[in-house]
Amino acid sequence: MVWMVTDYYAKASLRRPFEARGLLVTGPSRTGKSTEIRRQIKSLNDGSTIMPDGRPARFVSVVLKGLLSWKDLGIHTLDQGLNYSATGRLTQREVWERVVIQAREQGVIGIHYDECQHIFPRVTGEARAMILDSFKPLLKQPEWPLMLILSGVDSLVQHITSEEQLAYLMRPISFPEVALHRPADLAEMVSLCHAYADKAELAFDTLNTRDFYERLACACANRWGLVIELLIDAFVIALDQKVSEPSPQHFCLAFTRRTGLREGYSPFAIDSYEALFSPQKIFEIWEKRRAAINA
Repeated sequence: MVWMVTDYYAKASLRRPFEARGLLVTGPSRTGKSTEIRRQIKSLNDGSTIMPDGRPARFVSVVLKGLLSWKDLGIHTLDQGLNYSATGRLTQREVWERVVIQAREQGVIGIHYDECQHIFPRVTGEARAMILDSFKPLLKQPEWPLMLILSGVDSLVQHITSEEQLAYLMRPISFPEVALHRPADLAEMVSLCHAYADKAELAFDTLNTRDFYERLACACANRWGLVIELLIDAFVIALDQKVSEPSPQHFCLAFTRRTGLREGYSPFAIDSYEALFSPQKIFEIWEKRRAAINA
């Protein structure tokens, strides 16, 4: 993010047409991509980063939830990202002209498109090329170039890299699943657990073991986002029970409540949990339960 904004600032200072850069952020669902991007954007939008035109830097986010035409994407960008209602019969070109105009007027220098893979499903090679060709002008817009963050699942990489010029302007960033054999991932898991425990004013000495972290990763299908959700749930249960330190039982209860599995059936309560709990199956259970609750 720093690289991208610094590049934009340096080029904008020259006050002549330039190409903005972008980020291609990919990884499996629930690995923390959207959360981290939102955190970065919030930090950028705090008003402390002043651009060459004297206005604070501003990034907006647009969440894509289904298949959209390029014109529909422009209307969605105006409405959700720029808080502007497009009225009247507008052509596709007019819609995107308004996107650029509104971004310039509001001091918006970049757009984050979350779940970006949704605009590509089942499209032909020709249709995909048209979409990719349409992204490039946003980065190269002579009047007001826009930085882009395109985030989504791993299949997004194949789409973006099929357009060489667009791929050149995007820096790839991968969010992998939790793999505790990597020292960095184990350190991150330890840090997360202790940080959330400190926030809840709970001790975490007893659970600070490699065995517990492996059980936690298994219960959360090796997805960072699910780890955070389960930590919060378990700590809330511990606080409700007015204990000073969470136990495996608190995590077991949080897990079964989240997944709908019978009480006591979790990686936190079973010795040979690896043989019984497949990460992919657990993830599917998490997602089905979430969909049922949100329905």
